[in-house]
Amino acid sequence: MTISNQPASLLDSVLTAQTTREDLGVAVLKKAQDSAKQAGEAMVQMLEKSGPRANGSLLDAYA
Repeated sequence: MTISNQPASLLDSVLTAQTTREDLGVAVLKKAQDSAKQAGEAMVQMLEKSGPRANGSLLDAYA
């Protein structure tokens, strides 16, 4: 006895799992990108707030 729809079902299962993994990977990368963007914006705000000081010196960013 052979089940004719089993291979298609197995293929569908594999394709669904692959799509789910890809969707999860995209979601993780999006979260990482959002986090990096927020960190960059916070850094820009910090640098803007540390602008010229009262004595006229500028921020020394040489590292």
